[in-house]
Amino acid sequence: MSHPDLYAEVDKSAYTNALAKSSPVTKTFFALSALLISVSASYFDMPGVISFIVPVVVFTICTSLTLGLAKVKAHLYLDLFTYPILMLILSCIFIALFFGSGTPVIEIPLHWATWTIFKSGISMSVNTFFRVAGALSCLFFLVLTTSITDLCVLLRRIRIPQAMVEMSMLIYRYIFLFLEISAKMSLAQKLRLKRSGWLSSIRSLAMLTGSLFIRTLDQGERTLVAMNARGYDGEMHILDDFPSARKTALVGIVLFDVLLIALVLLTKTSGVVL
Repeated sequence: MSHPDLYAEVDKSAYTNALAKSSPVTKTFFALSALLISVSASYFDMPGVISFIVPVVVFTICTSLTLGLAKVKAHLYLDLFTYPILMLILSCIFIALFFGSGTPVIEIPLHWATWTIFKSGISMSVNTFFRVAGALSCLFFLVLTTSITDLCVLLRRIRIPQAMVEMSMLIYRYIFLFLEISAKMSLAQKLRLKRSGWLSSIRSLAMLTGSLFIRTLDQGERTLVAMNARGYDGEMHILDDFPSARKTALVGIVLFDVLLIALVLLTKTSGVVL
């Protein structure tokens, strides 16, 4: 799926999923608390122990809520995971090969030094993979079930500076617009056979970057003119009408987080010992 199509699907899911009318306070509180617990769980692990129970639990619950309760399309969820998981795998391989200390697994003599792969580096890379995968599931739950408008209203309620909220909204809207423009310009270059060789590809990329920068400035000026024509007075007015968070839901999330923290402490010595 192309980036513009992916943006359209994500935005559509945020407004049409089964949890779209639920309070964004509840969804944000659940996603962020589970994300923090999943990421910080590694600080309680014993050295050399691969413990994946807590992040797997977080991943399973968030994925079940996203696909089962919110009714988000499975192919969209998988498409969102593709690039982050590939980058995560590369990062974990790098960690396993170049980080760690203590007991070595493999020692490879080189001309200038000895390359050593440690058990702690391998356990660190595996733990990192599971922690980040669990955190990604929390993030995608929030992105696919909560619209950018609701998030901006929530940010205003917690006293985030207005300029930061408005900039976040504009950046979110226009990142994918410029991705679409760059994709069209790149296709036009290919149809004109401007990428027949390596040097030609570099030259075409430079031309594409320059043209996109000019289009960005032009689009920014057009946006400002359009906003002024609609009575822009320095503040973007958003309809603040999302439902209030239910106390029972918030209490349930707190209890869930307490259970996760207890599970972290109980399983800090459990797992695969290298």
